[in-house]
Amino acid sequence: MPRFITTAILACAAAAPWLAPAPALADWDKARLSREIVAIERESQGRLGVALLDLKDRSLWSHRGSERFPMQSVFKWPLAIAALQAVEAGRLRLDQPITIRRSEFSLYHSPLAKAFKGEANAYPVRELIALAAGESDNTAADILMREIGGPQAVTAMLKAGGITGISVDRYERQFQPEVFGLAGFGWSDVIDEPAYRARLSALDPAKRKAALQLALKDSRDSATPEASVAFVEAQAKGNWLREPAHSALIDRITLETKSGPDRIRAGLPQGARFAHKTGAGLTMDGINHATNDIGLVTLPNGRVFAIAVYLAGSAADAKQREAAHAAVARLAVAALR
Repeated sequence: MPRFITTAILACAAAAPWLAPAPALADWDKARLSREIVAIERESQGRLGVALLDLKDRSLWSHRGSERFPMQSVFKWPLAIAALQAVEAGRLRLDQPITIRRSEFSLYHSPLAKAFKGEANAYPVRELIALAAGESDNTAADILMREIGGPQAVTAMLKAGGITGISVDRYERQFQPEVFGLAGFGWSDVIDEPAYRARLSALDPAKRKAALQLALKDSRDSATPEASVAFVEAQAKGNWLREPAHSALIDRITLETKSGPDRIRAGLPQGARFAHKTGAGLTMDGINHATNDIGLVTLPNGRVFAIAVYLAGSAADAKQREAAHAAVARLAVAALR
């Protein structure tokens, strides 16, 4: 603010105290945050991005807040909301059965695939949403995303809601192999995961490392910490969905998720509520692609804030990476004022 404007405001406030700006309702000790995050990032052995947004007066603090980070499964939260928007638009029904074939399984984590029987099974949209957003099921996420029009439908939803710092661009079956230099799978490809993992392990380490370094800079399937907390805030305010029951469904799924107990949740005080979505990539050649967590914290004293923690390209082991998340959460709570 120009100095003459500031001076004028102060002069008016002195002459008429009732015109003085109201004290902030909530704030962060931003100097402390900026000072202590440096050590946490150093211990994380990677590039750490953090954003904190207090919902009481929208006070924001971030570290590398406008930088892009690979999302991994964090994208499944906006995907679930996009699917519910499709329900509200009449393109899907929550009880609508979607047939999934064994040949359509995606890579990596999928409780659906593990429990699968026979060659084809039908799952209601509601269950696919819960599997994707609550259990981080890759097969459910890919099938659900295909049903609503592909990754571009999720990005379009975010942009329509004013979020331009999150981009969803590929299916899990496309994205995951490309991180380490292999070709992604199309929908006509049947994925033999043991054979795929063998190819990945046999790949020239130099090629894997080079591909990973490119993936860490890729703007596709990425998010900024600041855009992430804005997304979480919009969910907390009920801005994404018209039907309160649909917002409540997302809230329940993200509150009940069991993933990431040693990340942000581990740094919160007893009695805090945490609705969130994690994301994690593989570690190859000593470097982890991503270890992430974003969500909404409600403290026992009633304070509510959105938090996003992204850790990319870390050389630390899983325990150290998750400890960095917990350390950020402890610092965030301690720096509230």
